[in-house]
Amino acid sequence: MTLSKFANKYGLLLILASSLGIRMISSGQSLWLDEAISALAVKNNTFLELITKFSLGDTHPPLYYLILKAWTSIFGFTEVALRAPSVIFSVLTVYFTYKLGEFFGGKKMAILSSVLLAFAPLHVYYSQEARMYALTTLLVSMSFYFFLKEKWRYLSVTLLFLGLSDYLPLLILVPFWIYVFIKKNRESFFNLVNSHILLLIFLLFWLPVFIKQSSSSASYLASFPQWGEVLGGANIKELALIWIKFIAGRISFGNKFFYGLAILIPSFIVVIPLYKAFLNRGITLILWLWLVIPPNIFFIGSFFVPGFSYFRLLFILPSFYLLISWGVLKTNYRKILSLSLVLINIALSLTYLLDNSFWREDWKGLVSFVEEKVKGDEVLLVSYSEPFAGYIWYSRKPYLVRSFDQSDVKQKESLYTMDYLMDLTDPVRENYKKLENEGFANLEVYNFRNIGQLRYWKKI
Repeated sequence: MTLSKFANKYGLLLILASSLGIRMISSGQSLWLDEAISALAVKNNTFLELITKFSLGDTHPPLYYLILKAWTSIFGFTEVALRAPSVIFSVLTVYFTYKLGEFFGGKKMAILSSVLLAFAPLHVYYSQEARMYALTTLLVSMSFYFFLKEKWRYLSVTLLFLGLSDYLPLLILVPFWIYVFIKKNRESFFNLVNSHILLLIFLLFWLPVFIKQSSSSASYLASFPQWGEVLGGANIKELALIWIKFIAGRISFGNKFFYGLAILIPSFIVVIPLYKAFLNRGITLILWLWLVIPPNIFFIGSFFVPGFSYFRLLFILPSFYLLISWGVLKTNYRKILSLSLVLINIALSLTYLLDNSFWREDWKGLVSFVEEKVKGDEVLLVSYSEPFAGYIWYSRKPYLVRSFDQSDVKQKESLYTMDYLMDLTDPVRENYKKLENEGFANLEVYNFRNIGQLRYWKKI
């Protein structure tokens, strides 16, 4: 069997196997705060409580948590097990990207677009996240495939699942309607209307919960106004980060020269095929609508409700690579461009996967360190109303963590504190000033990846 025949017969299988393999590298790293929230939610709540109790204080519909609950009841709660559903969802997204590429440009586009997504640094990163982003990206990709193939019943069910998973990705309904309006297809119009029925029924049923979630979020922002900056605002920096992170993923070099090269070189290569695809936007119109419409609506909405951030737009990433692939195949340098883009994605993904300085918050390491070091009546004080989910998840002694408001420091001779989120909850460090007024001195400072500083204080 020749190499080309082998590739034609087993190409998709090899792509999917490769995408699975790279996503398993370093998938056992420590859970970060939001992942720990997911883990605690499914461990401490029944299926019914996830819907009727947990959802009231969350900002998402419950489907992802229900899936994770079912999964962990079989495979347990290790980091790898908790992240495995997202890994599977992301590999399936690679499959549907292949099918979309095949629809638009045949086998070559299918292979190139799916290979690019298989090794895409941002997609690889969030395929290892025990959150709903990989699931919604899969459902959006499926929705576009079923829409283009006019499989309206499948589209109807997929849109329902999407609504059950997250709110923001429902912005893809706007590209659907714009496309149908431009094409002026009466039959597609009525079929698209019918495909929304299941989703609308769910949204009407879910509306009271959504109102409760919105009210809780508004109250939290009122209590911690700086949190709006963390969520992301409508500004040029956040817009630029969409491009930067779509290109390079979550890595960020301290040396700005090397970081600039990591962005500029791929950007220069990517602009060429995107320009080609733009010149032929009549053919690739639905892909451009997928890529452009949701972030623009999201950006405008963030003037009123903060939250504009690139990672929440992961669901448009497949369109980015489909357009790049379409453009590459229309150039005279398709081989060198294809090889360059694939190698860049592999290099950037492996940089993240193999260098643990780019990994998530090291709650596992911090908790292990604290619980080995704490002695006597020492405690760990945080400038928050309760222990952080990451600490609770890994702790065997959760009683050691207390809020500054819950502990009488006058009775302590030594203690630990964390800087984590203090820029939001105690930006002027009032709590540290209180410790100093009580005669405490900060004797030791320990740093933990993406968490920040752990401090040891002792009365002198």
